[in-house]
Amino acid sequence: MNITILGAGALGSFIGGMLSTKWAITLVGRKAHIDAIKKNGLKITGKTNLTLKLDAVEDIQDVKSSDLIILTVKSYDTKKAVKEALSAVGKDAIILSLQNGLNNVEKIIDIAGSRGLICGVTSHGITFANNGHIHHAGVGETIIGAVQGVNDEELQEICDMFNAVGIETKKTDNIRGEIWAKVIVNAGINPLTALTHLQNGALLEIPELEALLEGVCREAIEVANACNVQLPCSDLIEKTKEVARSTKKNKSSMLQDIERRRKTEIESINGEIVRLGKKHNIETPINRVLVALVKSIETDI
Repeated sequence: MNITILGAGALGSFIGGMLSTKWAITLVGRKAHIDAIKKNGLKITGKTNLTLKLDAVEDIQDVKSSDLIILTVKSYDTKKAVKEALSAVGKDAIILSLQNGLNNVEKIIDIAGSRGLICGVTSHGITFANNGHIHHAGVGETIIGAVQGVNDEELQEICDMFNAVGIETKKTDNIRGEIWAKVIVNAGINPLTALTHLQNGALLEIPELEALLEGVCREAIEVANACNVQLPCSDLIEKTKEVARSTKKNKSSMLQDIERRRKTEIESINGEIVRLGKKHNIETPINRVLVALVKSIETDI
């Protein structure tokens, strides 16, 4: 199977690197990162320690064919990335989205139509150390589920591929609920760390920040319930705190974006919670303020 990782930043490089130990992988990413991989290989440190030689390109047009496209681009680049992918690879390639945010499924279907689509969430903690080098800070679980055009045998094959290279993965019939659960966790942790420049665990060491985390999650859970989402966890506030504890020394992806002076995914996380709250007449004042504050920082980027 030929696999393309579209958006090879921290997570995409990790997924691609691990899969490259058994399958043909091509990473598509930013020039400086790709150049470093071409020269010295992909270095993974931390929970995983490997240096891997694998194909890497800047432009998906340089990919000859692909059976599976793993999409790890930022949510605001989803439509552009899918358009580029569809013009470059085989018409039968399945898309697997491992992205943050609530609105990626709609964006992908809008461009890709009825093409086979799988979505997933992962709790691995991956940080971008420097070009050609990522740090595996925390081991987690990956969950994938079919959205359209994929049968159970195909889903199981991809699940087995991930497990075969040490990325613990399971299938679900409720991928919408899993995506929402991940968004609620991200909504509680990411903007607060981005604004304070604190590591995840520090949010629980300051009572005022812990209370804000709880409030963000409480609003998001109310919105999810109004959207008739079947959440996979009965206490997502405590789950969010567990994630903050287990990744206490990690920098959230949103904080990494701010530190690297890049646009964040605030609109697809807390922004979507606010938008859907309005749709269902639910007040989301804490989420609304966090969106405004993060976007104010982005004006300087």
